[in-house]
Amino acid sequence: MEVIDIVKAKLPESKPEDSILNIHIEEVGQSIKTYCNREDIPPELRYVYANMVVDLLNHQNRVNSEEGQSSVASIREGDVTVQFGAARVKSTEEEMKSLVFNYKDQLNRFRKLRW
Repeated sequence: MEVIDIVKAKLPESKPEDSILNIHIEEVGQSIKTYCNREDIPPELRYVYANMVVDLLNHQNRVNSEEGQSSVASIREGDVTVQFGAARVKSTEEEMKSLVFNYKDQLNRFRKLRW
């Protein structure tokens, strides 16, 4: 079973297009290769790889759904004043770092040393 098949099976009903899925799969794959200092991704990591892609997609869906909503910055009851602030959004690089960190223990088994 390929990574894209596992990702499609784990995603809810509203699946993104294959081209979008492939971009996210390649992005997570590159992060795995960079973290593990490898040129390839071992077949034993395919479920971890797929789970990382699903987590990234779910995180981005949450951020996109919350993006239209403003967070309340302050409320004052006298004369009823409510101030809305902008929601903080992580950059893609920060998302990938936190994603890799969540799977660090599983990825460390396949990490190679660089001299």
